[in-house]
Amino acid sequence: MTIVRAGLALIVAALVAACLPVSTRVPAGTTVGFKPDPVLLGTWKGRGENDKNPAYIHFIGNDDGRMTAILVSPPRKQSLGEWSAYSLRVANLGANHIVNAQEMSDNGKPSEGAAADQNMLLLYRVAKSGKLTLYMMDDKAVAAAIRAGEIAGEVEPGQDGDVHITADAAALDSFLKTPRAAALFSKPLVTLTRVE
Repeated sequence: MTIVRAGLALIVAALVAACLPVSTRVPAGTTVGFKPDPVLLGTWKGRGENDKNPAYIHFIGNDDGRMTAILVSPPRKQSLGEWSAYSLRVANLGANHIVNAQEMSDNGKPSEGAAADQNMLLLYRVAKSGKLTLYMMDDKAVAAAIRAGEIAGEVEPGQDGDVHITADAAALDSFLKTPRAAALFSKPLVTLTRVE
């Protein structure tokens, strides 16, 4: 499985797992606004745990305050290559750097369903070494937080039911500013190195 599927593309985890990553209809950061983060802009490379060859993510800023991420897995012997595009809204909520990602296209086909309609929540950190790590929320931990009344949400039935945060913009942003919320982003998704 290429990094396009194993990296940021886990946002569309319905393709590779029983449930989607934690999502929300209201983008996190609505109360503070969105703007491209210069730290992210540019080309990054990384590889999944089982990948021999790297894939690339290009972060581009848009005039409307959004960003676009284009993921490219170059052609290999057994593949013609793959690419997908995501619309991103980036916000700083306290010390937490949050990305709302929505899939726009997959190998040139327009996206549909939850991956296109929902905001998949990611947290990112840049290490002193310059490496960028993206984290997903732990769906089971978020489900427990919802059941405990820490944040409004819905947990679909079943062991692998989807987890959706339903809090309004103010409550969502207030929660995501906290260290408690940061701790819920405990699943490293991918670590990337900038391409100079």
